[in-house]
Amino acid sequence: MATFNGKYVVWGVNGITATGFDGTEPWAATKGEVQSVSVSNNSDVAEVKNGNGEVSLLVFSNQNRETSIEVVPSSTTLATVQGDIEKLLPPSGTLITLVESDADLTTLDGDTDTVKESGGAGVWSYMSGELSRSNDAETRISMVLKQYAGCDLDATLT
Repeated sequence: MATFNGKYVVWGVNGITATGFDGTEPWAATKGEVQSVSVSNNSDVAEVKNGNGEVSLLVFSNQNRETSIEVVPSSTTLATVQGDIEKLLPPSGTLITLVESDADLTTLDGDTDTVKESGGAGVWSYMSGELSRSNDAETRISMVLKQYAGCDLDATLT
C-alpha cells in the first residue's frame, strides 16, 4: 500500500475491470492482474497549403481513442490460467467494456468526445493482442482497444 505526503496523484491501475472476453465475467478479478494502461487520442489530419507552400489550414477528422492494456494472466490453478490466456486473445472486433471502480476516474469508461453517445461509454473494439513469454519472466498479454467518435459500438445490428 502506498502512502502519500504532499499533493494528490492518481496511483496504480487497481479497480479496472473488463467484460466481453468470454461472456460477462470480469477478467480483472479472475483472469489476470492489470499491469499498465495507456490511453491516447488520435485523428486523421489533412494539411492544406497556401500559395507559398506553407500549411494554412488543418482538417481533423476520424477522431478516435486508443488504449493499450497489459495483463499478467493468473488464476488458482495452472490449467485455469492456461485456458484464460486464450480467452484474453479474442478475435479482432470483439466488444470489450471497461469499467473503473473509482467514479472520479472516467478515462476508460466515461462519456468522452470519442464516444458517439453516452450509452456507449466504456465500450471498446478489441483491435489486436500479443502474448509474450520468456525464460525469466511471467507471461504477459498486451492488447489494443479503440473507440471512434462516429461509430456507435452500443448499437446492435441484426
